[in-house]
Amino acid sequence: MNIQIQDVTHLPEDIRTLGKKAQSEGYLFINRMIEEFENGVNKFDQNGEFLLMVYDDQKLIGCGGLNQQKAEDDDPRKIGRLRRFYILPKYRKKGIGKILLQHLEKRAVKDFSALCLKTDTQSAAHFYQKMNYVHVENYDNYNYFKYLIK
Repeated sequence: MNIQIQDVTHLPEDIRTLGKKAQSEGYLFINRMIEEFENGVNKFDQNGEFLLMVYDDQKLIGCGGLNQQKAEDDDPRKIGRLRRFYILPKYRKKGIGKILLQHLEKRAVKDFSALCLKTDTQSAAHFYQKMNYVHVENYDNYNYFKYLIK
């Protein structure tokens, strides 16, 4: 494997293939990301935000992004929200998700003091717990949280 992580400001052509694969597993969030990106709702372009694609040679195998987590009064807090994190099934349990998450965290630390995310699958919950995210119950928008160390 030749794993490469690339920062993107435009969605790659093969993102739709990734979206179809995710949808076949019951995950709609990649297609939602495509739709929101194309209609301008979320282009991962606010302060501290970014979107990454993961490739094995030239094949797109995953993605993950970071947005600002908005407070209820719509003021951005210094919390980033992990979004649209997905790795193709064939590439899971090979350390690629860990590499991507560590890359996201390393980059996030300059703009955010903590990260949050929402997941509703046991396998993803287990992954994030192994990566030192803690389960929180008091928030509607997220259920895992991690302080970043500078």
